[in-house]
Amino acid sequence: MVKHFFFFLGLGLGLLVLQSTWLYGEFINPFRIDLLFILIIFLGTLNQLILGLILGALLGLMVDILSWGGMGKAMILYPLVVWIYHLVWSRTIIQSMSFMVFSVLFLQILYGFLAHFLLSFSRDLEFTRHQSLLIIGQAVITMLISLPLFYLFKSFFGKKPSLS
Repeated sequence: MVKHFFFFLGLGLGLLVLQSTWLYGEFINPFRIDLLFILIIFLGTLNQLILGLILGALLGLMVDILSWGGMGKAMILYPLVVWIYHLVWSRTIIQSMSFMVFSVLFLQILYGFLAHFLLSFSRDLEFTRHQSLLIIGQAVITMLISLPLFYLFKSFFGKKPSLS
């Protein structure tokens, strides 16, 4: 379990660096691919909930420090997403690749609105229609990128992906 912890922590930090540098250019701005969120969803599919919750909190802390300058928003929401997805994944029979991809879309939209609500509540910001379209656009782009990443994650960890 310790080996998995450090592996996923390193993978998460690598994805965070990748999405903060190379994938945060002017050609895709204001849309940002959220690779770390895809990893958070994948952690919810594992049988180790405690590992996912701890990694979600640590990676969320890193996102908070690098993105918003204050701690709390992603540090709370990432473990919550891991817990919700693990709860749904372990108690249903819907365990397919398409369910994972569509759950990235739904949970990314939910995460975007919750994060923006917490930011607007704490900093007295205004929520506009343009910002909601940006959140939905980011969720769609992240969903499209999640299909090959989930396939790579599943094949790397020895689980055969089901395409049904």
